[in-house]
Amino acid sequence: MKTQKEILIEIIENICKNLIDAEQMLTELDSHIGDGDCGIGVRKGFEAVQKIIPELSKMEISDILKKTGFTLAYTIGGTSGAMLGTGFIELGKGLKEKLEPNIFDWVSAMNFSLEAIKRRGGNTKVGDKTMIDALEPAVLSMINSIDTNKEINIVTLFEKALSAAKAGSESTINLTAKKGRASYLGERSIGFKDPGSVIVCIILESAYNCLKNN
Repeated sequence: MKTQKEILIEIIENICKNLIDAEQMLTELDSHIGDGDCGIGVRKGFEAVQKIIPELSKMEISDILKKTGFTLAYTIGGTSGAMLGTGFIELGKGLKEKLEPNIFDWVSAMNFSLEAIKRRGGNTKVGDKTMIDALEPAVLSMINSIDTNKEINIVTLFEKALSAAKAGSESTINLTAKKGRASYLGERSIGFKDPGSVIVCIILESAYNCLKNN
């Protein structure tokens, strides 16, 4: 049976592969409401993470996440780098020194990470047409799942969270952007899905598929 650490590294590898494969789609989405470089930046960031995968097996879980986050922050640049980097770094910090975090530790750390991303984005909230529109519903779904069902397993937890994230991402199509470059377009940003929200869905789906297979 694989350890949590081994499964986490597998998840990170899967996230890298799927986000690198999504470069063209993310670039296309970003070309409508941003400066069209989201896909390229994300590909560069996750290719850099692929290069450090061999180092990760020597680290504890929280350090694996922090190392991933710092790598993304340094290589992606711009808003995407800051938000994705912050997300992974703060997820690692949220787990502190827990060697074998349980399901409640993971959900608490996900919420800690969400709040940090919101602050970093200038108190971003749902409805601003950002990654928060997918991430916050996903995290709230996790919190609700463990509050109402103490026996829930992590696969079901992520399945429900992914469903909430996808619904949140879809909702961005009808929103006017309030943050970042897309906000300059005003109502012209309506009609296009936010690329950040799509990134969140790909990350959660990558994690869900690995957890399901393990």
